[in-house]
Formats: sequence, structure tokens, C-alpha cells
Amino acid sequence: MTYCVQDILDNASLQTRLLAGAAGVDRAVRWAHVCELMDPTEWLGEGDLLMTTGIGIPVEPEAQKLYVQRLAKARLAGVMIGENMQAPADLTALQVEAERLGLPMMLTFYSVPFSAVTRAILDASKEAEYQRRQAVSRMYESARLGLQGLGLADLLIRLSKDVHAQLYLFDGRTLQPWQDDLPALPESWCVALEKRELPASASRCSNGETEALTIGLPSMQYCHLLGIGGEFLDYGLLHHLVGVLSMELERLQAEHQRLLRLGSELLDDLLQQRITERSAQERLTHFDCAVEQTFIAITKVGGDEQSTWLRRLARLNARIAIRLQGDELITLFSVEDTARQIQAELGCILGQSNALGHALRAPEALREARLAMAHCGPTRPLVAYAQARDEQSWLPSSLDEAARVHRLVLGHLADYDKQQGARFEHTLRVFLEDNRSWQKAAQRLNIHKQTLVYRIRRIEEITGRSLESTEDVTALWIALQSAQIAGIEQ
Repeated sequence: MTYCVQDILDNASLQTRLLAGAAGVDRAVRWAHVCELMDPTEWLGEGDLLMTTGIGIPVEPEAQKLYVQRLAKARLAGVMIGENMQAPADLTALQVEAERLGLPMMLTFYSVPFSAVTRAILDASKEAEYQRRQAVSRMYESARLGLQGLGLADLLIRLSKDVHAQLYLFDGRTLQPWQDDLPALPESWCVALEKRELPASASRCSNGETEALTIGLPSMQYCHLLGIGGEFLDYGLLHHLVGVLSMELERLQAEHQRLLRLGSELLDDLLQQRITERSAQERLTHFDCAVEQTFIAITKVGGDEQSTWLRRLARLNARIAIRLQGDELITLFSVEDTARQIQAELGCILGQSNALGHALRAPEALREARLAMAHCGPTRPLVAYAQARDEQSWLPSSLDEAARVHRLVLGHLADYDKQQGARFEHTLRVFLEDNRSWQKAAQRLNIHKQTLVYRIRRIEEITGRSLESTEDVTALWIALQSAQIAGIEQ
């Protein structure tokens, strides 16, 4: 507990009473020192208590005001004057200025030695230091439990009790909790922090009513800790807290990387059908999944977004198997509401399959998720396969229909590719994706422009459709989309 001016006044053995400056009685007293100089600030600083017999206190009222002003500017804790000693008889100007500046002025009974005050402060400092050591011991006991899998939310609760303060772990960019299950910052602190740049180093901040300490965690970019209140929370304890939380976050990151690897391998084995039903059930337990109630979801992700999205998914309080396959982010999970969490966290469109049911159905479930994603739109960013209906009415509403549409429009081209070992269907997709730009498509395909012209002419001959016709282009594009939904290689 911080020793303050009020504690001196409350200590009956010190026989000290307040003369002026009642507004500052909650000031912390770091140390007490006797000084009889005209300017004690040459020897004393912030948090120090000046003890004097009054020799250095000037007699003139204006000089008394300047004396108090110097002490207040140096942020002293207060002034203790020995009663009936050598102070001027008239201290009116001293009292008025001290009251105005909120600097505590005290009178101590003649028979009380100043050494008794020093001992009281020293004893309080020892008790505070003992309490700090106890808090550090409690923190590292909490750290031990954290390494055993206590969890970040429960660890933060324990640490808050260890240091008797309110602790918040949050994203410095959004001011949202670092994980969904962590407490949110109070509204008043959100308002206060959004107006200032959060430094990585420890610093003090205020919301206008209370003060707090904030610091960035070096192990996690944008992760910040805010500590409010606490009897003895200081920069030293704050760095201990950062150490404990950094260990837990790094442990969680290592665990997440392990689960990423296991999840990617599991999804690959499921989709390539290299796994037995029994083995699938055993490996799904790592993700709290039962094969009968497991879903696959898919979204599109750019190369530069992949690491960011993976990091954001790590903050969800859910066990998710994840695989990056080209520009597709494939996820597997058990709780159906997880799809909503993923979509909200990433702000993306997301297609979700029906329940897996059994391991051998994974490729079909992926195609269901692709079809559901094709039916997503601005007003419906999350679509489950069972709900894929009229949002995009021009798209097929089932896998069988997707395969039929592709066969109807591009069947001859697919047969030609298979027989001749050509890749005309892939050429057509690239050409349409680049909005029929000859130059861009040729660059992507790494071929000469005239070669591309020849291929497109052959595609038109084989399909019987013209790429100058809007109707034919629309039909070809829908057929290509249907092939992707149905999982047909191109």
C-alpha cells in the first residue's frame, strides 16, 4: 500500500495536524528529509516530504509565497514544520498559498523527533516492498499455471487479483479485447485511448477521472496491457506482468502453429481421401470435432492477406483446422456458430458445407462449401449449402446441377482437353478473368499474344460460342464457375 500524507496525519504517535493544503493529503510520500535551506528543492524532489524547524522559511509574505511555489513546482509530497521551534510567528501567506496549490503543510508537536517520521515512512516502505515481492511471487505462480494450460482469460483474472488491479489486454488498433473471451475496455477508457498514440514502452494515461499504466507487449505486435488502480502497481510490477503474459501468448502462438500444421495435414488427408474413418475420428479430437457434426467452410484470400488472416483466426476462442490451398482458405470446425465467428473476424464472404457425416465425404463437402460461397453476396456474406438458393439465381443450386451446367456448355471443350492434353478451358478462364484483355491474359499464360488469339479461335470453334457475344460470354463464365463449384479440374 502506498504511504501518503494522510497516513502521517492518521498516525497518533506522530502528533501531526494539517495546517493547509487539504487537497493534497493523498499524495504519496516516497521519503522524508530534514532541510533548512531557503530553497530545499536543490536537495529534495518529487514525492519527498520536507521536514524543517522553520529556519529556512522566510518572514516576508511575498517570500513565503515564492517558497511554497518552488516546493509545489518540484512536486514535493508536503512540508512538515516543527511546532514552537524557529518558524516565523506569522505563517498566513504560507498557508494561503499552500491551500491554493494543494500542497500539504503540517505542524508536528515539539516533542516528536523527525526521526520518528522517517522510521514510520521506512516501515511503510518495507511493508510495501514486502507486498510487491508477494505480488511477484503470486504472479509467477500464475505463470506456472498458465504454462500448464490455464488459458489466457483465466490467467488475466488471476494476475488482476495478484496485483489488486483491473487488467485489460487489447488490440491497440481497434481497442477491442485481444481475444473474444477477455474483458472489454470500459467505454471511458476507449474514448481516452483513441485520442492518443499508444507507445510500446510503459507510460501513464488518464481518462479524466482515474490514472492507469499502459504498455505494449514486445512478443505481440499491437497487443497492449492496461492496468487500472492497484495499491502498489508500478512500472516494475507492470514489466513483470508483461513477462508473464508474453510467455503465455508465445505458448499459445506455438500451440496455434502446431494446430495449424496438424489441421492442414488433416484437411489434406481428408480431401485427398488418404485416411480411414477410424483415423479421421481420432485426429479430429485434436480440434474438439466429431466427424458426424463437422463442417467445412471456404473463402477466398489474397496472398498478402494470408498471414494476417491466420493471425486473426488464432485470436478466436475456437479450435479450427485451417488449410491454405492456392487462393482458398479452407476451415474445418465442429460448432456451427464458428462459421459466423470466422466471417465476422475476417470480414469476408464464407461458404459452409453440410455436416461431414463421414470422412470419405470431405471432397463433396468442399464442393458444397464452394457452391455456398458462390451464392454469397453483399447482403448475405455467410451462406450454408442448405440455404444456397436464390441470392445468385443464375448459379446452380446443387452440385449435380453445377456439373450438368458445365457439361452442357463446356463438355466438348473438356473432352478435347482430355483427348489432346490441351488446357483450352484454363486458357478461357484466364482470358475471361482478365476481362478479355489479350495482353494481360497472354502475360499470365506466359505465351505470345498471337498464340492466345489462335487458342481463343479454337475455343470458339469447339464450343460453338463467340466471345464477341455477351450472351455467349455469360454462358461460358457461368459454366466455368459451375466447374469450380463441382470441383472439376481445368
